[in-house]
Amino acid sequence: MNLYDFEDQIPSRIIDRGYDYWLEGRVMIESEHESTYRFIAEGSEQYEVIVTLTGIDIEDSSCDCPYTKEHCKHEVAAYFLLREKVATPSNRNVRQQLQKLKKQQLIDLLVGLANDPELYPRIARSFDTSRKSFTQVIKEMRRRFSDKFPMFELDYTSLSNFQSFVDARVSDVLIVQDHEMRLKQGIALMLGMSDYDFEELSEMSLETANELDPAICSAINMLSNDVVYLELLDLLKSVDTWNWADLHLEILKSLTFEMKDGLDVLRTYIETYSETEADDHEVEELEVLLRIIEKRSDS
Repeated sequence: MNLYDFEDQIPSRIIDRGYDYWLEGRVMIESEHESTYRFIAEGSEQYEVIVTLTGIDIEDSSCDCPYTKEHCKHEVAAYFLLREKVATPSNRNVRQQLQKLKKQQLIDLLVGLANDPELYPRIARSFDTSRKSFTQVIKEMRRRFSDKFPMFELDYTSLSNFQSFVDARVSDVLIVQDHEMRLKQGIALMLGMSDYDFEELSEMSLETANELDPAICSAINMLSNDVVYLELLDLLKSVDTWNWADLHLEILKSLTFEMKDGLDVLRTYIETYSETEADDHEVEELEVLLRIIEKRSDS
């Protein structure tokens, strides 16, 4: 049993209770020695949970609560916390390690990963230069979401798996080499998440938008393609961006400086958005963008 499959190995009623326990912040790491973690679980009484890992495998686990069966809710809460704190790799740490490798070492690493049938499709997509429309890319992304998480079946017990799925999709977007495809896949990912009307996803959507912001905006800055920009604006007119408002604003900033022939369309979009949907903070920034567009149009 490991930190990614324990939900399939333990009765669902214990998983549900442990998940709630973790979500409420009632389990905390007290100490760590090598790969053994000691937790304090707070409830009507305090209980001690001890978990020993080998990599992501759970080698040993115990709790001093009265529950006598194999795994208790306190242990499950500790597993959720460990998966969040230990098993999820830091993008920064991975980047630092990769930067130490020489070119041939990176090639050998990539070729080795490509031999994994589960990883190869993700690697292949990073070099995708096909000229798919926004509509096609969004349709594909929504299908991937719905195949994995049917719309009305997402609940607390599957939220962690949903997060892992989204994290993997973010990684897919970040390694795409083609600017246009990186932009389209990033937007498609945000729309795929937005399809789920689940309150607990709001914070996840904000975090995902923050992660994608540099990749999406750099793609806009590098494209110099008003046809794609106009296609993006048409798309933004028809979707709700409330749960990624900051990213939406950054997209408009990038378009303000990069669009050429489509500045009138951008001006109309910003004016409409400012009057109907923007909050006070956004209105101030949008007014600045409108002034920049006016100067660019006059020059």
